Amino acid sequence: MLRSIFNKTWAVTSVLLGGLLFAAFDTQAMPSFARQTGMNCNSCHIGTDNVPNFTRTGRIFAMRGYTRPTVRERLRSDGDTIEDELQYGGHYLSLNWNDFFAARLISEVVQGGSSQAGVKSDLTSRPLGRMAFFYTGPITDWLGLWTEIGYLGNNSLQSVSSNGGTLPGPTGLNLYAFDEYRLSTGIDIAPGTFIGLSFGNEMPNVVSQWVFPAGLPDMWGNGQGGTGRFKEIAQFGVHGLWNDRVYWQGAIVSGDSNNKWNDGYAKYGALFYNIFNTTRNDLWAGVEVYNGNDATSQMISVKSSYICTATCPTGVTDSTMSITNQVGGGGVILNAPTEKIKDFNSYKLRVEHSVADRGPHSWIASAVYAYKQENYVSGGKVERGILGIYGRYFFDRTYGIQMNYNRDTEYTYTNAAGPKRTAYAKPAPSFIGLWNPAMNFSTHLTYTPLVQNKVFADQKNLYQGKGSTYGLGFEYNF
Repeated sequence: MLRSIFNKTWAVTSVLLGGLLFAAFDTQAMPSFARQTGMNCNSCHIGTDNVPNFTRTGRIFAMRGYTRPTVRERLRSDGDTIEDELQYGGHYLSLNWNDFFAARLISEVVQGGSSQAGVKSDLTSRPLGRMAFFYTGPITDWLGLWTEIGYLGNNSLQSVSSNGGTLPGPTGLNLYAFDEYRLSTGIDIAPGTFIGLSFGNEMPNVVSQWVFPAGLPDMWGNGQGGTGRFKEIAQFGVHGLWNDRVYWQGAIVSGDSNNKWNDGYAKYGALFYNIFNTTRNDLWAGVEVYNGNDATSQMISVKSSYICTATCPTGVTDSTMSITNQVGGGGVILNAPTEKIKDFNSYKLRVEHSVADRGPHSWIASAVYAYKQENYVSGGKVERGILGIYGRYFFDRTYGIQMNYNRDTEYTYTNAAGPKRTAYAKPAPSFIGLWNPAMNFSTHLTYTPLVQNKVFADQKNLYQGKGSTYGLGFEYNF
């Protein structure tokens, strides 16, 4: 009897959910930027789940420090309201009222799969998987702010107690963390030409949003992504757009895992050209370079624990009370030696085509080739090249599909004595189905068919590639 009731209830629920997949609701997202500017999410993005991709409008809005359109009202000390004039000096006040605030919540309905060894993972659900708070927008006519205040721990911190009477699983504790911060300015020089400055705790390419699309090759940063579990860094930069087509940028970075300048630093440069230069048909091509003497090796991961000074004792885990950073790009090699970088040189070549609302069609397609050489204090070195391809397509801004594919074109480690060892792993694809019934509500169905480790070719017997992952979830913003 109970089973029959359950089956009927599940059947009705499935039909209702299935019906929703074919219903597109005409609604508008209104997070902080939309409230400040009057634009909507689709003005700047081609999908926002799980990270945004940018139209030409959105990219230039970010480049300018989120200061256009300007704020509602400007007050001078004598009480006069000044409209439609850029203002500078300590005698005026720029007001944004309460439009700074926005929030993002992510729910994971179901997650599962198997490890690289083929061991089946737990099937889990997280109603409140993550939550982030954003304070963003113009401070003055020419100065703007982006912050991601932090993700809530969401009761997910695992217990570190080894007592037999302790309930397993999450402790119920919560944590907030500072995450992304970027203060930017953009000053007009001529129509279609401006110059800007930036100061923040992310890699410099966030200023232009060339850090996206996520999933493309990146051997530079440890990543942030709202979790708050990253090493603090600092960057200063200057950037600009010339004649509405040529983007340039130069910056210095304290390193990928510290905010100290006295132990070395890194330099970043970028040059991009906008070929088509229209929001409905936008094609960028460019190069980024990054070099210096303060970085961590991509062959290893680096861990910082809040509770264990070394390896945790038996029965104690610090998996959710520690930070394990690795330079982006999936470069960690099993049994790789620990090496200290003396200096490094790297670059990225990129071409990206974005199309917004050509009839019912919107898409973004991007290809990146990334190369990096790390020279070590020991006399050894690593040379690595990665090719990445990414695509995201939406029909009627509602039904979407996304895929990306990365493969190492070369990855070799040469020690001080001279022998060269090649890293081994298979190309790594991933797929996402997307359904957006509203601009500020998105559903994702993710599938990664291959979860694997990376080994040296002379140790292929240690390779494991029997894993896969999947997940169904949704996110919304307000």
